[in-house]
Amino acid sequence: MELWFNKVIAEIGGCHDLIQHIITQCQTLLSSQSTITSPWLPRSKGILLHGKPGTGKTAIAMAIAKNSGLPYQIINGPDIFMSEQGATETKLLRVFNDIKQNSIVILDEIDLLAGKLKGKKGDLDVRIASMLLSILDNLNQKEPFIYIIGLTSRLHAIDDSFLRAGRLDDVQEVLIKTSQSRREILDIMTQRIPFNDNEDASSNRNKILDKVSQVTHGFVPSDLQSLCTQVVLQLIHQKQDLACFYHFENALKIVRPSNMSEYASKIPHVRFTDMFGVESIIQELKTSVIYPFHHPEKYSALGIAPPRGIMVYGPPGVGKSMLCCALASETGVNFMFVESSQVRSKVVGESESNLAKLFAQARANAPCILFIDQIDMLLPKRGTSSSSENTSDRIVTSFLTAMDGLLTKTNTNNVQIDVLVVGATNRIEAIDPAVLRPGRFDEHIHVQRPNQQQRLSIIEGLCARMPTILNDMERLQLAKETDQWTGADLDNLFREAAMVSLRESVQNHQVS
Repeated sequence: MELWFNKVIAEIGGCHDLIQHIITQCQTLLSSQSTITSPWLPRSKGILLHGKPGTGKTAIAMAIAKNSGLPYQIINGPDIFMSEQGATETKLLRVFNDIKQNSIVILDEIDLLAGKLKGKKGDLDVRIASMLLSILDNLNQKEPFIYIIGLTSRLHAIDDSFLRAGRLDDVQEVLIKTSQSRREILDIMTQRIPFNDNEDASSNRNKILDKVSQVTHGFVPSDLQSLCTQVVLQLIHQKQDLACFYHFENALKIVRPSNMSEYASKIPHVRFTDMFGVESIIQELKTSVIYPFHHPEKYSALGIAPPRGIMVYGPPGVGKSMLCCALASETGVNFMFVESSQVRSKVVGESESNLAKLFAQARANAPCILFIDQIDMLLPKRGTSSSSENTSDRIVTSFLTAMDGLLTKTNTNNVQIDVLVVGATNRIEAIDPAVLRPGRFDEHIHVQRPNQQQRLSIIEGLCARMPTILNDMERLQLAKETDQWTGADLDNLFREAAMVSLRESVQNHQVS
């Protein structure tokens, strides 16, 4: 069994515990000793692997089957369907009847064969599911013994009767969450990519793969494979012989976690260094957001948990959204930018479903920052809704449930945070108080209108971007005359000044 395990690990990498579990169970059920069981005890027929598309479910099953030394059969769900009446069930039954010795059967996309038994009695889906149930119940009553590995990315589509004891009752999720797992997978995928073997070189293979595995949060093996493909294409295009870290950096600009595409939006490429007059707020965000992701052990040493939610509030135009978007570049973890209007729906129940899906996707791509802009529209005070369905109240209740971890399945004993929720609003008084309590949005960061010194810092930053001819006294005068102005107002002032300069003459190259 140890040799079997080592061969699979050398071919796949990652998921050591899951692979060990499958091999142990398979060997136990297919061994001669497995026949010594009580006749009235339900006997498992195999395992059901589920997970996001691209996590390597099929690759794991194939590697285990090929290195087992046993005959194996692969059944793809779509290939079973036939046009003639009854031919599909006959074909499925024949596959199992033709097996004459102990074997492994891989049922890929099993959700197509084991769908919900809710249709009409004569429907094709119901007939196929009923036939598969009958096959499972008759398996392993006598030799040959068959071990089934079912694969699906849609566990919710499988009828519950397939998951009861005595059938495919061992349900396991394939997860690639740690950097160590990604490092093992990258080590296998990059075996044929040329690196510099010099220990001190910046293009040293081990150093590069360590860095890449640390920054590819939420990447599944198929994403990592696409990343390596982009690196190879760069080497061919640039006619270079050795891969360097900047090749992977360029590839990371193209390849993103495929399972975040649903809520992918264009995030402004802004960093903290591009923002002026909010240095104290930036320092507070670094302490509250960035530090917990990079050093969770510091919180554990003090016996506290990192914040689970940050509420950024203040008047319009002070840079709340830009500050939160800068987190996407500064933290180095996955970032989901969501407008409240993307979640709310007029269809009853759809808003709550969108909210649950949002948190589930954020957790699936953990560690992740979930940024919800204009959150006051999504979570108003309960009891103020005028609709008969109380849509707003139900959305708030669903959000509270998600924040408490019931929908995200977050382990509260683990100091490492999977999902950090960041909200931005200019109407914090309109948000339900239950949302703002400690344990949900732990920290409230107030971004105020800039004072004179902060306005001067903003003006100097804008002057650095724009070809102006303002001296220090003129800048100070501007800062004094713009009392109660926000950063957006000052930015608009400089933009309008540039437009005035162009209206005077298109030949002007400076703003006075």
